[in-house]
Amino acid sequence: MIKQSFSTSKKILVILGPTATGKTDLALSVAKEFNGELVAADSRQVYTCLDIGTGKYPSKIPLWGGDVKRQKYYWEIDGVKIWMYDMVDPKTQYSAFDYVKDAMRVVEDISKRELLPIIVGGTGFYLRALIDGFSNLAIPVNQKLRRELEKLNLEKLQNKLRLLSPGIWEELNESDRKNPRRLLRSIECLSMYPYANKPQIPNLKSQNYNILKIGLAAPKPFLYEKINSRVLGWIKEGLIEEALTIHKQGLSFKRMDELGLEFKYLAKYLKGDINKESLIREIQASTRRYAKRQLTWFKKEKDIKWFDVSKNNWDALVEKLVSDWYNNLYDS
Repeated sequence: MIKQSFSTSKKILVILGPTATGKTDLALSVAKEFNGELVAADSRQVYTCLDIGTGKYPSKIPLWGGDVKRQKYYWEIDGVKIWMYDMVDPKTQYSAFDYVKDAMRVVEDISKRELLPIIVGGTGFYLRALIDGFSNLAIPVNQKLRRELEKLNLEKLQNKLRLLSPGIWEELNESDRKNPRRLLRSIECLSMYPYANKPQIPNLKSQNYNILKIGLAAPKPFLYEKINSRVLGWIKEGLIEEALTIHKQGLSFKRMDELGLEFKYLAKYLKGDINKESLIREIQASTRRYAKRQLTWFKKEKDIKWFDVSKNNWDALVEKLVSDWYNNLYDS
């Protein structure tokens, strides 16, 4: 491929979608052709040592082979930098607010160097916060209030939010209404800033970037088969050994459970609560459920150009769209 040389000033490409759709593979290919660098939008890839299960390695790069250079805050794969990897120790909490602050600096730096920032990931909350902004991200945690709220069960949290703001309650989807952490944060923000003039932090749209959003998806049978195979690949590549190593380095079972998905079940396996067959089955099921939630989230987002990765030639269609947009032949 011949690298393009047009100015990328104020342009940002976003590649999003559920897990196992090949987002990073596509992003790396696009970056090589259009002078880009990747910015990961994943709530767990920000942590050091969590490499296999979080999918830091694209499928086309052998786990311990290929041209992979690991640096602090980014990796370089086949000459392309992927930022927002290995930002903090997994024992440390890293919030969406932290992510947006750091990712904004990275995007601005890439743009200033006249390269194309390519944001790639499947954490919908991070993507929305970075692109559109959330006013409550800049509201600090109220530890006293949080301790009080953490004593409430799900039903009491739901009722409290309904009373504080029926409007915000109606805006929540079914998943958010059953998420104690999301409910707690909403109540916390409303309690501290019940009216207007909430603190704001910059986001990409406020900086007038020209943003093209590419979405990758597939029919559920195709996607679920990919997920099942991917989990088997993780086990073969050393997912269990990776979990054991980070636990010995001080990552508690409680923290592994908080990290969710495969780490929740890896903690159970390492404690002897489940066997290897159950571990694989649980991780596969958990990852399939996560992909379903991702699809539900992204369906609510606007201005996404969707491509079905189960179809032939989908990647060529993506490349054509990106090329037209990049060369000012298409206005997103």
